[in-house]
Amino acid sequence: MEFVVCDDEKTFREKIVKVINKSFINNDDDYHIYEFEKYNKDLETIIKKNTPKIYILDIEMNNSISGIDIARKIRRNDWESVIILVTSHSELGYQALKAQIMLLDFISKYDDCEKNLEQTINKALKLVKKKKAINFEADGISYVIFLNDILYIERDTVDRKCSIKTLYTNISINKNLCDIEKELDKEFYMCHRSCIVNTSNISKIDWKKNIIYFKNGSSIDLISRNKRKGLKEYVSN
Repeated sequence: MEFVVCDDEKTFREKIVKVINKSFINNDDDYHIYEFEKYNKDLETIIKKNTPKIYILDIEMNNSISGIDIARKIRRNDWESVIILVTSHSELGYQALKAQIMLLDFISKYDDCEKNLEQTINKALKLVKKKKAINFEADGISYVIFLNDILYIERDTVDRKCSIKTLYTNISINKNLCDIEKELDKEFYMCHRSCIVNTSNISKIDWKKNIIYFKNGSSIDLISRNKRKGLKEYVSN
């Protein structure tokens, strides 16, 4: 999880960082916070990274383009990241909404700011988790697959490839199952030495026949005997 905080007031950046850290007290996810006092080349590099992020931007900054202009740069190629604008001038809210940059929220620095910021960051975390993705190349084509779209990932023992079955399509990639597993989140479970399932997309399991059914109607029959107990715990939680 990556946060990008851009505000020319150091004390307010510290306040934002404190709220972010508080949001992760009972959260096992890794996160990183990038701090900037203005728009620069380092921030530009981060914006170009193809990963969902949470941006918290001040609208008005000295010696820098505005938070709205930074948001426009983000939205040129990135509609997945979450953008939160903060300001000392609440009258700029209309201007922010008019910019059509798909804001999650607009927060005043003087109107119960920390409480509103904490609530908005928690909403942002839920949104970004839903949009978490893996990136890879296959046959010269770059793919971004959102984790919540994946049903299961199966190893092809003949071609030594892995097949990613999603809600919409099936993609074959030259990666082994263990390497792919490292990029997945806690919703995924290795139910067989040649298969990883997304437990959040399971509709039901026939334990007598060892068949897993998914929300789109597809199914697989790959459940190892020593993985049954773990899979039951995942599905029941």
